[in-house]
Amino acid sequence: MNTVAKQMLTQFENRFLPLAEGISSQPTLRAIRAALIITLPIVFLGSLAELLNSFPLPAYKAFMAQYFGPDWRLFGQSIKNGTFAVMSLIMLFSLGQHLAERFNASNPLTRTNPVVAGLISFVSFLSLLQEPLDGSLLTSQWLGVSGLFVAMMVGLLATNLFLFLFSRKKLHLRLPGGTPDASIPQAFNALIPGMLTVLIFASIGTAVYSLSGISIHQAVHNLIRLPFDLIGDGLSRGMLYILSLHGLWFAGIHGANVLDPITHHIYGAAITANEIAAAAGEPLPHVMTKTFMDIFVFMGGAGCSLSLAGALLLFGKSQADKKLGAISLVPGIFNINEVLMFGLPIVLNPLMLIPFIATPLLLAAISYIAVSTGIVPGTSTLVEWTTPIFLNSYMSTGSIRGPILQLVNLSIGILVYAPFVVLSNKISAKRTQAAFGILMDRATATHSSGARVIDQHDDAGSLARNLLTDLSYDHEAGTGLYLEFQPQVAAESGRVVGVESLIRWRHELYGSIPAPITVTLAEDSALIRSIGLWVFDTACRTRRAWLDKGVTELVTAVNVSALQLLPDLPEEFMKRLGHYGLAPNMIELEVTESSALDADTPESKVLSGLYELGFPVAIDDFGMGHSSLKYLKQFPVSTVKIDGAISKEVVTNPICADIVASITRLCRARRMTSVAEFVETDEQAAVLRNLGCDVFQGYRYSKPLHADACLRFILENQQFVPAHAAFDPYCCVVGQDVAS
Repeated sequence: MNTVAKQMLTQFENRFLPLAEGISSQPTLRAIRAALIITLPIVFLGSLAELLNSFPLPAYKAFMAQYFGPDWRLFGQSIKNGTFAVMSLIMLFSLGQHLAERFNASNPLTRTNPVVAGLISFVSFLSLLQEPLDGSLLTSQWLGVSGLFVAMMVGLLATNLFLFLFSRKKLHLRLPGGTPDASIPQAFNALIPGMLTVLIFASIGTAVYSLSGISIHQAVHNLIRLPFDLIGDGLSRGMLYILSLHGLWFAGIHGANVLDPITHHIYGAAITANEIAAAAGEPLPHVMTKTFMDIFVFMGGAGCSLSLAGALLLFGKSQADKKLGAISLVPGIFNINEVLMFGLPIVLNPLMLIPFIATPLLLAAISYIAVSTGIVPGTSTLVEWTTPIFLNSYMSTGSIRGPILQLVNLSIGILVYAPFVVLSNKISAKRTQAAFGILMDRATATHSSGARVIDQHDDAGSLARNLLTDLSYDHEAGTGLYLEFQPQVAAESGRVVGVESLIRWRHELYGSIPAPITVTLAEDSALIRSIGLWVFDTACRTRRAWLDKGVTELVTAVNVSALQLLPDLPEEFMKRLGHYGLAPNMIELEVTESSALDADTPESKVLSGLYELGFPVAIDDFGMGHSSLKYLKQFPVSTVKIDGAISKEVVTNPICADIVASITRLCRARRMTSVAEFVETDEQAAVLRNLGCDVFQGYRYSKPLHADACLRFILENQQFVPAHAAFDPYCCVVGQDVAS
């Protein structure tokens, strides 16, 4: 059975996954989902306020009234007024910003201010809220969740219209040369496109109200509700009600508000009739009542959200899914599901459309059969909609069979949601993998492009920002970050003469993060300075431990970013050397070519000062930077590390061989050590040796190792010189015996 189920799931994935991926990657839907997800903190706060005011226990209400007075609900209501009551406005502004950011990514020469786009979307929506000219205040009915559908449509249309007009440069009020305040030219350029956009929407709203006497929001509301005026009683109406309610919710329309006449006038009246019949000892006349829907179908809210929360906890792969499932459980127990509706989100998420609609329909059918056949008693007592699950079914049915049916329904709902959560995991994994690839490309190109990876408004940029947050946390907590050491051997003797300290980061979710990404994230933020000091301190501590084991003739290289070269760095380094009892010539400072190291810059002066203190200085990736040779003139360089892109091709590319030969001749003339990286084969090593390279580093000799493993490698391969011999790194690196 298990094999059959797996085969069915595989077939389902093969057919549905490409379609779901295609729909999910649609730019407009992604912008809407992003705009909804960003409101999660506000939605969660509103959910807590709803629970604060609606907690169903009489003892709780009496306690609150006694200690906080008869108006104790004002606090929760004020929070709701700032969250749920203005949900449409919040989403409008967020949607406008997201669409503008995507526009800027595709149009680097015609960039607009995302805040301006959000404001245009916001004002366009308000201009549609036509009210009678009698001095009455603006109604708040359409500012909250009830107006969300119209808000999304207006946000999409208004922002795209504004961006279309903004892309016409003839409409810009350009200020040649700009001003010191960058916001002024941006505002001038957006003035005409923004005014035209708002005028168009104000005209539409005025025309609709003049012709019909109602606003667009009310017209959409009435149109959606119209078919239900003709629906009769029975299971078919109940199923259509459930289908319509969830279809509206999926589209971003508050289904419960739109279908309020059916919810209360029909199903509310049904539970009242059942209460009267139960009091008279007569059979219950109705199976499907408002309470029936609340306790057996809408457990946790629309879509049986508690089942979705359970599926996220059981089958979600990412920490975000599991945490979202856990967070949504608390309000979900009280049938508040906005956290999942707007946090996952469910709204306009095509992957969740099928289970979101199918689950309540299936549970309604199962519950209808169970109640109509007498397996479970009918609902005979009205309970508040916020009454916790299991308690609400027991109170309404008066039987333990009510909670048992709820448990069965929850389990079935989890099984329905499970394959779609698994599909969501796979789609997320593919998107994450693609984002890592893009982020890696940007990280390796960041020195030439000058752009920060955390500033990009796409999946890779979002991943970078999330990783930066995690990197900061791991660094502060002292977890995740560690060093590995790759041995460097003398070309002639094979003797270990040095190691390079390499930073590593093991992420709790993604595993090992490529070093270029880690370093770039640190350089894009202020973390590079504190992480750089941690790397130096860890390398010194390791070198001290090796020195205590008898490893005396060894240089430990530490990578230093140009962003670390601040005036106080030499003092910091010397303080740490003194703490571990090390000499400066034991720690080599390895810097990558950078424009920050041009002559007479503050960074170059700090680097020269470090050399004067006795630190050997190595230039990394030599030969492929923006101006390699000038470093040999500007700085007292001790070591030149030949760029791996050159050393890897010396066997097959004569030009690379000529470049290496030129570098090694220059190094010998200047008494500098030449190091070839990425040495992976005997043939490559032989060619590099003949070309005059002093030191090899690469997988031919050793991969990067943990400190203990590296120490074992050193002890197995090192040929120690007498302890009294003076340490000359230039002798060591060419494989000469100092004693001789």
